[in-house]
Amino acid sequence: MMEELRENIIKAVKGAGFKLPEDFSLESPPDEKMGDLATNIAIIIGKNEGIDPKDVSKKILTKFGSDYIESADVAGQGFINFKLSKKYYQKVLSNILSSGGDYGKSDIGKEKRVLVEYVSANPTGPLHIGNARGGPIGEVISNIFSWLGYYVEREFYVNDIGAQIRKFGETLAYYYISKNDPSYHFPDGGYPGDFLKEISEQIQREKKDEIANLKDDKLIDFFIRHGLEITIRRIKEDLCDLGIVFDRFQYESDLINSGLSQKVIEDLKEKNALVDREGALWFCSKEYSDLSDRESVLVRSDNDKSLTYFTSDIAYHKDKFDRKFDRLIDVWGANHHGHIERLKASLKSLGYDSDKLDIILYQNVRLKKDGEIKQMGKRLGNFINISDLLNEMKVSADVFKYTIISQSSQNIIDFDLDLAVEQSEKNPVYYLQYAYARICSILRNTDKNILQALEKIAEGKGRPDPKTLDLLKDKKELDLIKLLDKLPNILLKIGENFQIQSLPFFATETARAYHNFYTSCQVLSDDKNLTEARLLLVLATRNVLKITLSLMGVSTPERM
Repeated sequence: MMEELRENIIKAVKGAGFKLPEDFSLESPPDEKMGDLATNIAIIIGKNEGIDPKDVSKKILTKFGSDYIESADVAGQGFINFKLSKKYYQKVLSNILSSGGDYGKSDIGKEKRVLVEYVSANPTGPLHIGNARGGPIGEVISNIFSWLGYYVEREFYVNDIGAQIRKFGETLAYYYISKNDPSYHFPDGGYPGDFLKEISEQIQREKKDEIANLKDDKLIDFFIRHGLEITIRRIKEDLCDLGIVFDRFQYESDLINSGLSQKVIEDLKEKNALVDREGALWFCSKEYSDLSDRESVLVRSDNDKSLTYFTSDIAYHKDKFDRKFDRLIDVWGANHHGHIERLKASLKSLGYDSDKLDIILYQNVRLKKDGEIKQMGKRLGNFINISDLLNEMKVSADVFKYTIISQSSQNIIDFDLDLAVEQSEKNPVYYLQYAYARICSILRNTDKNILQALEKIAEGKGRPDPKTLDLLKDKKELDLIKLLDKLPNILLKIGENFQIQSLPFFATETARAYHNFYTSCQVLSDDKNLTEARLLLVLATRNVLKITLSLMGVSTPERM
């Protein structure tokens, strides 16, 4: 309905002869005395065209008409304030109910393919709360794009070769070699902590006979191969415990072994986008020519002329485009910020539209316990892995995911462990789930015959009687209906700006509005018609909450 009102405003602006601005707001004003909705479109037009915004507003209103607006007036510097009509509230509620479990769905992504890559944690250790942050972000984005009609695939990129993997193998081998040679030193840049020590011990137990005759590089390669099998399997298990599932795991080694990474070198050479310098090959183009950036090296100067991570990453994204995806979305840690410009420039050099690649960066996650912040890191050996968080610290996957997506990815998150395990309304996830469970409780206490008929309407198998909906007049009822109308527009906006935190914010607003409605308005009463009207509002709220929580990856318990 909000989109329909926006279209009416746009039509009035064009009818008044003004140039339509690129964007304008249509939202609730700060003071409800001003009306139900307000738009700043006249102020923007007035600024753009050098006209008094109040005069612009008045002219727009002469061309504006809608059955869903009871009245409209000009306020302040030129805002247009609207008061919604009863027909608006009836139409919104009727639309929600008739949509059933599909409310807010769209076909704007029809026949368009989106590939979302997220988490992609290095397999040199377990999935911890820092690198796992990309999981809920990528999951919500994938869910929303699917809801908007796109074909979506979800991928995890595994960096299973390179210098960090070598250090991983050297660390595993150390715990074996040092048993017979106490003077054998821990590898420089190795990974401390108990996790790799435990994996090394596991490999030593399970592969005792195979290890016995191995030395030097062969021993390290052996530990790399079997260590990766264990860590990658555990990462997949942790992701499963979080309820995050991928369609595909792409291994860097496969890109190299298949020749795709080497092909990138040949293609860039043809495009004159390589520079031979210091015995190495560097990426260099009109869009990116910083030869002081050693991360732009594609082929090292070593005897093997080994390929860098950057080379394989170009090959990986080239492969994504070649698989005919219309849009690529990557979710990366903020430490990859410097990689964005050179990657996009390399894709452009190869003839791909780099504007079709969106990269979302997220900041670190810190654990807060008893009011203290704990720094973490694989190389520090003191990270908090997801398995410990879920199993030992008793934090639910729902709470972890909500905490991640409820804040902007640009902000560092202090994960409050004490709040995460709180079983009260102080815990925002508990608050949301309690609202949903309260709805289910009311429905369980409703006469089965009445509920059965209303449930059919809420499943989109019938339409409510407008006369019944007209009984919803209480301000708390109307506030709830107006809020429920926002979901479709919120989802469309997230599809444009990736501000996923607006979804949990909406869910919390909805839960709060429902609690206010429930407290002020008796749902089950002797007034049969009013009871049915309020039950329809309860069912509509249930549908919207369930859809919202599902898109967030949060469960909807019916009893608490």
